[in-house]
Amino acid sequence: MNTEALNEILYSNPLQFYEMLLLGPLGDIYTARKETQLNEWQSYSNLLIDKFAIHSSTFFHISSGIIEHKKSGETRKLNGYDLFTVNTTIRVMIETYIAFNHLFVEPNSEEEKYFRFLLWELDGLFQEKKYDVELSDFDGVETVLASRDAKIDSKTEEIKNSDFIKEIPENELKKIFDSAKRKSDWKFLFENGRIRPLKIIELVKHCCKMRAFVNTYKHSSIHTHSNFPAIEEFKRLRGKLISKEYTDPITRLAIYLTCLFIYDICEIDKNAKKRLGEMPPEINDFIIGMSISIKKND
Repeated sequence: MNTEALNEILYSNPLQFYEMLLLGPLGDIYTARKETQLNEWQSYSNLLIDKFAIHSSTFFHISSGIIEHKKSGETRKLNGYDLFTVNTTIRVMIETYIAFNHLFVEPNSEEEKYFRFLLWELDGLFQEKKYDVELSDFDGVETVLASRDAKIDSKTEEIKNSDFIKEIPENELKKIFDSAKRKSDWKFLFENGRIRPLKIIELVKHCCKMRAFVNTYKHSSIHTHSNFPAIEEFKRLRGKLISKEYTDPITRLAIYLTCLFIYDICEIDKNAKKRLGEMPPEINDFIIGMSISIKKND
């Protein structure tokens, strides 16, 4: 398949292109990545790749229309389009990518990667601590809660003793880390000794660059939370055959996002990068060219 044929599929049948990208390049690159020896905290990068691959597969199948439409019959089979789940899934895919990129790709050193990872881990533990749990909920609840508190204390000490924390002025550190206030924010930029915390939408913009990603994330969040515009859109489209002009753009965005993920894996893994270089030139050029184009889009 040459470049011209590849582009023809991208614009005429993006779902077919996406299936090819998932079953071929993404799977091959991840297989190569797993040949690399990783320590325990670095192995979470592979879990994020796993998570993205599962969401991507789900996105492909629901975009294909796995729910039979009520107007489907024996002579004509029609598949409905679950716009709520499609939007929710692309949102989770974007969040998984930006976590992978911000934790394991963007930092300039292993020390900074580990520091961000510890903040990410502690942030998750603080989130779990917000659960409404009572001692009578189940047997052993006290042990579970005590174990979590011990882990919070352990991770807090690890952060305080990490190498990278020494590079951050104390007044700047408080913007992202304060154990007394249960603050542990892994979403930040650090330049010239200054910390700039990022909201989730700012991190999407920082990692994905294109307005299409930012707007899709905002739109999908509206669907996830069942806000009025989502229900209004559902009302307008319910029972109708949704055109490719509606569905194809979000599928192409999923393609671009997957290219970014593949490119980033190759940036941090020599085995994956070698495998990408062994792929047909048109595939290699598309993934690299598309990723670089997005990353340079300021």
